[in-house]
Amino acid sequence: MDFELLGSLGWREGLILVIVLLLSYIVVIFLRMRRLQKELKVSLPSPSLAQSAVAAYTGIQEVDAAAAVTPEPGPAEVEAKATDSGVGAESPGAQEPAAPVAADELDFAWNEPPAEIPGQAQIDSLQEDLYQLRCEVDDLRQDLLAAREDFRRQLAQVSHFAESAGHDASPLYNDAMQMAAQGQDAATIAQQCGIARAEADLVVALVRNRHDGS
Repeated sequence: MDFELLGSLGWREGLILVIVLLLSYIVVIFLRMRRLQKELKVSLPSPSLAQSAVAAYTGIQEVDAAAAVTPEPGPAEVEAKATDSGVGAESPGAQEPAAPVAADELDFAWNEPPAEIPGQAQIDSLQEDLYQLRCEVDDLRQDLLAAREDFRRQLAQVSHFAESAGHDASPLYNDAMQMAAQGQDAATIAQQCGIARAEADLVVALVRNRHDGS
């Protein structure tokens, strides 16, 4: 790896690289969210199936309510029915009365709450993934704002250093700035001018920013 090339990168190039990486990650997350939304739409049950389930459950509740409201026959009514049945049996053309339907016979095998909607577990899982992705996007936005504020603060410091260096710079820094303007790298400037490598990197970045601004 070329460390001199990495050392020659300024604050502006580093910030642009960070922003490009963050935007690429946001685009990947957005595409994943779109795919999850499409899967969520496909896995939802049809409205006709939901309406039929609701109608069946409503019919069951109405039958149960009718069975609960129907009063049981008293002893007098039972005797009257027995007398009527005896009279009907004596008459040859009389029909037998229909036997009352017991409440237990109204309990059908399907008299249960409606089954769970197909794919409900998958829908819940997709909703959790979507919520997690939204939280990650919010975190990325906060990191991007923090990086932007940090870059502005560092740029202000570099500008302040440039102004102070222009007024009362030592001969070594003047030579370093001249060498940086000629295109020398930070290692050569630090070796010939007798300054630290970090100071040479700062001088190179300062001269480069001046050329970019002009």
